[in-house]
Amino acid sequence: MAQHDTPKKKNIDSLLPKSDIVESGYLNSMLYNFSASYKIYWFKGIFAEVMKGNFQIPYRRIVARMIASAWYPVVYYKLSLGHSDKLSDAIFYIHHDLGVAREEKEERIVTIICENQDKRLNKMISDFTNMVPYRLIRPFYQRQLDYEKKHDFYFNDAKINGFIEQYNRNDFGNAFYVLNNAEGYLSVSTNWIYYLKLNAAIVEGWMNYKLIDYVQRRNPNVPAIPYKIFPPTDRDRNLSAETKYWKKIQSEMPLFDIYTGTEFTEENLQTYGGMSIDHFIPWSFVLHNEIWNLYPMYKNMNSGKNNKLPDKDMYLNEFCEKQYQAFMIAKSWKKDKITEKYLNVKKDIFGIDGSDRGHDAFLVAMRQTIEPLYQIANNQGYMVWRY
Repeated sequence: MAQHDTPKKKNIDSLLPKSDIVESGYLNSMLYNFSASYKIYWFKGIFAEVMKGNFQIPYRRIVARMIASAWYPVVYYKLSLGHSDKLSDAIFYIHHDLGVAREEKEERIVTIICENQDKRLNKMISDFTNMVPYRLIRPFYQRQLDYEKKHDFYFNDAKINGFIEQYNRNDFGNAFYVLNNAEGYLSVSTNWIYYLKLNAAIVEGWMNYKLIDYVQRRNPNVPAIPYKIFPPTDRDRNLSAETKYWKKIQSEMPLFDIYTGTEFTEENLQTYGGMSIDHFIPWSFVLHNEIWNLYPMYKNMNSGKNNKLPDKDMYLNEFCEKQYQAFMIAKSWKKDKITEKYLNVKKDIFGIDGSDRGHDAFLVAMRQTIEPLYQIANNQGYMVWRY
């Protein structure tokens, strides 16, 4: 299964292959109806380590994997993992207080967390290991726990953990993993290692579906959620075709920067550091390179704008105006499909005869497309930027 596939929810658990050596139904039980992100990211961390050939895994390394895996969804794409979810708190602490860059590589994040002995970070890691390791494997011992609960009026989380640890201590044949709290690591069962490796692609697709479903329900208005649980690739950010388009536009009309009001002349380009193609609404929110959301700006300013929203009241009208001027030029190009991309703004932006519907209609269509996305992005935590 491709990593971005999302089959119908009612069928997803039935896709897990049956096995003669493990009860695959436990996988679904471990990740059934979870209310916080910890369990899915704990499982995801173990899965990643098993795929790397690591079967005795320190708790700290699993937590590091949790944080690294959730890093881009939280820091880069500004997704919510839930109002009371503490994984985001740890991520923001590492990002803001420990100074780990927004676009740091996943493996480097794992290394930083494993090696850093910051006291507050250590406390956060300890908090994650107090409950999550037990909660994930609780389905393996649910019958015993139900029995104990009938005979214990004061049945609480601490007792549940104690029972699970007791049952799990020598359970190498059945459980997904065996805990070693004294030394701070767990050992993944040989049978489960074999199952995960044999069915790696299917299990990964199933796991990612569970994560996408969880994140989507907590970010219902945000576009492109299935792609936002992964770091972006270089191909996602390739703007060579779009750069060629704006260069061609510039050959037929002067282009002016909407933030400074200056023309992209050689003198100004030298002053402001060249020209780059910028997303008006940040790419990390829309996750596309549609031409109607792109316009040139100076490179030096672009680095300051980064993934912020330009002040709508100051810049949106001018942005739409420049888009219309470029659109009118592009319409005259024979067999050029770039104008078709504006159909994604408004399907009837062209009349029956192929002509545009006019300046005002174009600007209204642009604003009606951009403003709702702008507001959702702002609500999601994207800051407003002014030159």
